[in-house]
Amino acid sequence: MHIIIKRKWKKKNPIYKFFSAGLFVKIIGGISVVLIYIYYYKDGGDTINYYRSSLALINMASKDFNIFSSIIFGNLSSENYSAFDNNTGYPIFFGDSNSYTVVRLTVPFILLSGKSFIVSTMLLSTFTYFGIWRLLELFVKENKEISNQLAFSVLFIPSVFFWGSGILKDSYTLSATCWLIVSFYKTFIYKQQIKFHVIVLIIGIYVLLSMKPYIFYSSFAGTVIMYAHYTLKRNKNIILKYTILPLFALIIVVGGTLLMFKLGSTSGQYSSVDGMLKKASITQFDLKQDYYGGNSYDIGSFEPTLTGVIAKTPIALTVGLFMPFIWQAKNPVMLISGIENSILLFLFLYVVLLCTIAVFKVGFKYMLKVVFDNSLIVFSLVFSLTFAFAVGLTTANFGALVRYKIPLIPFFLSSLFYIIYKFNKEDPAKILAKKKKTAKQLK
Repeated sequence: MHIIIKRKWKKKNPIYKFFSAGLFVKIIGGISVVLIYIYYYKDGGDTINYYRSSLALINMASKDFNIFSSIIFGNLSSENYSAFDNNTGYPIFFGDSNSYTVVRLTVPFILLSGKSFIVSTMLLSTFTYFGIWRLLELFVKENKEISNQLAFSVLFIPSVFFWGSGILKDSYTLSATCWLIVSFYKTFIYKQQIKFHVIVLIIGIYVLLSMKPYIFYSSFAGTVIMYAHYTLKRNKNIILKYTILPLFALIIVVGGTLLMFKLGSTSGQYSSVDGMLKKASITQFDLKQDYYGGNSYDIGSFEPTLTGVIAKTPIALTVGLFMPFIWQAKNPVMLISGIENSILLFLFLYVVLLCTIAVFKVGFKYMLKVVFDNSLIVFSLVFSLTFAFAVGLTTANFGALVRYKIPLIPFFLSSLFYIIYKFNKEDPAKILAKKKKTAKQLK
């Protein structure tokens, strides 16, 4: 099937030369998750528990289809749980609605695989690949000149195609995040296939709110600012552009933030923003205990208030974007992540250097124009930074950090490559000469 898709679209869109390779590494990533959890961790783990819980739910369909249907639609009552027995097996995540969403959504893949663990993982890897692929298509459509770098950023980062391919929350949320931004862009900016993308957008929001609400919050902030940027950029009326539209954008941001807090307050203990702040504070206190065995990091204690959290912004961003460092790696998985983080840090510092040179040679306005030229890159930066902040603040150990941060990597790395390309494409000397010439003409 992937060969047919590749042949059909390669002539129309050269980016399809990466389609088969991207799908291949995605499936290999899913198989690797299965093998590592079985043979390396040995004591099971989330992906095995998700599989067993989905299998128990499938067995319940044979015993009592009404209860099966009730659970599929989200009724996790104690009465439904009591229907499970030794013949069906017992669901492990029944008390956690966020985790049990994975169990419910995984059922079709296990049925199609004939209840095979590794085949169902491969099917899930393939299914979730299309969201990631659509994100790459969107990036390339906006920035054709750096298609190779974008393909590397989106498809071929090891920790992303590894943790984003197994029967885990991360596979669903990564794909949902990709579909969310693609569908938003198609609906509100390109205005293409609106009905289809509105449906996909709603599904993506549901998946994120059901599994990891903080990813939705970061995505929401990014899409609002991205759309405000797009509207401001394309409007040529000076009065409207610099007065009414910024005020309108501010209203959208403030209103959206209030809505975000309202949604969060009704979606669970740790789904609300206030709940997440309390969780972050508790996590950091728990971190100081001995039972983490040295695989943890400590950003220091803080009060679960807005002021207390803001004070931790620099270290939380550093953790979320660039840790674990290579010297902090204690196993092969962390070592690979450490290498990736070194690349991210090097490219980030290079961007900082380019920005500094641009400010001193041409001016601050020029630097801002280059960095924030593209609306999709604006989203990528806002999403990456807000998400990195949330993850760096609320994650207690490197093992979890490596997994939780994968949604930001394609966006952050793609934006770094784009900014570097834009700076290298522009000639500051020519721009400065043009600027001086214009100034002389005005005189």
